Amino acid sequence: MNRIDGRQLAAAIRADLTSKVSAMATKPGLAIVLVGDDPASHTYVRLKEKAAKEIGIHVTIELFPASVTEADVTSTLQTLNADPSIHGIIVQLPLPAPLNADRIVGTIAPAKDADGFLPVNLERVRQDPTALPPVLCDGIWQLIASTGQLYEGKKAVVLANSTTFGEPMAMHLTHHGLDVQIAYPPFHHSQELTRAADVIVIAIGQPHFLKATDIQPGATIIDVGYTRVDGKDAGDVDTASLQDVPGWLTPVPGGVGPMTVAMLLQRTVTLCSNAQR
Repeated sequence: MNRIDGRQLAAAIRADLTSKVSAMATKPGLAIVLVGDDPASHTYVRLKEKAAKEIGIHVTIELFPASVTEADVTSTLQTLNADPSIHGIIVQLPLPAPLNADRIVGTIAPAKDADGFLPVNLERVRQDPTALPPVLCDGIWQLIASTGQLYEGKKAVVLANSTTFGEPMAMHLTHHGLDVQIAYPPFHHSQELTRAADVIVIAIGQPHFLKATDIQPGATIIDVGYTRVDGKDAGDVDTASLQDVPGWLTPVPGGVGPMTVAMLLQRTVTLCSNAQR
């Protein structure tokens, strides 16, 4: 399998953004809301903060204990919505129980939705292919397109745990001319779909699930999964079985993760530019 290097693509995007931000009259601002003590969430936020500051984006971290009330979090989000120096807002997920993620994230103003998953913004994408898609979906498409292959009219399958990711991803691929199907748990017959697909996007949190016998040679595979197995990072793809199979594959780590961060920064810059119009 040919490696799709997300780190290299992300570095090129960040370099371009550094130049753009330095020339902007208004400095883009990103606010990140972090609740609780989940180590992975704190690591992700540090990476986002570091990457943003490196290209010149102003970053505000709103940190809350796990015991915080939903009202306190939404109140802070409303303050950020009204702050003209903040152009993009994200809530780091997952949130600790009993906080309701949908209600909390739904407090973000659509014009400051840096992740792009608010229902109102997804509906805009559904109606208008040129509207801003979720940054995760946008980054995945950039990884696919980087192979230089022609995908219009080709078959794609999205394996996802929920409609929250599955439907927007399928919609984005459809906008780029692919014939897309979605598979949700329990994935009993997913091999029938993956073996016929030219593009496979898998995000199910089941390490080493997708094997060489489940794909056709030449397929492009985007591994969104991330699990720790025996102290090591593992994706949803059994990379060892695919070593001698022709095609394209994103590594874990080093694939989707760096690209998603880069696209988040790009989106923040775009939202800042939109706010000045």
